[in-house]
Amino acid sequence: MVASKKLLSIAVLLAIVAVAAIALYIYYVGGGVPKLEANQTVAGVVGGERRFVEIVDVLGRRVRVQVPVQRVVLLYGLEDWVAVGGEEALRKIVAMNSWRYKKWRPDWWQAWIEHYPWLEEVPDTGQPGRNFNVEIVVRLKPDVVIATPWMYKSMVESGDAKRLEEAGIPVVVIDFVPKTTNLTEHLAVVRKSIMILGKLLGCEDRAEKLYRFYEKQVLLVVDRVKEVSERPKVLVLTTWSRWRAYGEKSMYHVWIVFAGGVNVGAKAIKGASGDINPEFILEEDPDVIVFACNNNFPEGQKVVIGYTVDDVKPAKEALKELIDRPGWDKLKAVVSGRVYLIHHGLSHGHIFQFACLQYFAKWLHPELFKDLDPFEALAEFYREFMPYPLKGVWGVGLGDP
Repeated sequence: MVASKKLLSIAVLLAIVAVAAIALYIYYVGGGVPKLEANQTVAGVVGGERRFVEIVDVLGRRVRVQVPVQRVVLLYGLEDWVAVGGEEALRKIVAMNSWRYKKWRPDWWQAWIEHYPWLEEVPDTGQPGRNFNVEIVVRLKPDVVIATPWMYKSMVESGDAKRLEEAGIPVVVIDFVPKTTNLTEHLAVVRKSIMILGKLLGCEDRAEKLYRFYEKQVLLVVDRVKEVSERPKVLVLTTWSRWRAYGEKSMYHVWIVFAGGVNVGAKAIKGASGDINPEFILEEDPDVIVFACNNNFPEGQKVVIGYTVDDVKPAKEALKELIDRPGWDKLKAVVSGRVYLIHHGLSHGHIFQFACLQYFAKWLHPELFKDLDPFEALAEFYREFMPYPLKGVWGVGLGDP
């Protein structure tokens, strides 16, 4: 009798182990889990109880995802992902678009691998519209792929979105680049994107805290310039193309308007950016000129700003070279020394873009924003939400000490 009970117990135990093994195989190898309704849950996985939810992304698409996610492919927004989910969120990344960082944000990539060297080993998906490798994503079977609107558009056009759909891999679209000068619309899109990440990660309280921080930093500028009567004329040029300027559809246009200025480039360029006539600049005679620097100058890489720089001198020397153009010695901005350099990476696409707005506000209205320290605001964001501290040079003026 005792022996029979022992044999029965062993048989039950073996059955439980077999079921668990099959379930794990289905999830990690088969790329899926048993079909559940939206309000059903599945327990016994890393991170506790998980459930299926419907995410409505910024494109209005309804996407069914199991949360909190355990495996993510991140095509954009590493800083935003970690700001919402903390350091633990890094370990959920099974592949990412590191190509973008290495090509366009090498200083930020340096910061990440300085603190987390193993990120170099995370598979690189490449970028939709450039060199995206959908097969890497299909092979890794993530819980979700996170993309931007323009990335998703490219994935649809290339057929990659359909390939992922057929593989049962959901794509969720977020957007920190709402190109609208309507403050209410801007804040709504940013909040939606943050809260989507919060729901995916199971960190909705932290996501709400992050949004409130962002809103506070934006309103600190917008509320103060409401009564400003004089709005300086501003021109934003790039450092990597001599006459490339930012127009009406750019994020710089949004920040200039929010900061109480007039974007000169919008008169000549109706799109996001384009080459501008040098004579037009002389005729408009802007009060302020800002150069967007990605550490990519026309003659090659010249690192003068960003995480790896600890002195303003290289940026100031670069500015002196950049304003050495015919007729510019007579421009108001040059005569008054109101010429600036900003890291292009601050301007759009990430939750810390409020720092770009604050730099513009301080440069456009120095008296009104005497007490504003954009670098300190950015440093506070890093202290509160990022897993390593801020350092480097992010905005420099020709007349800075």
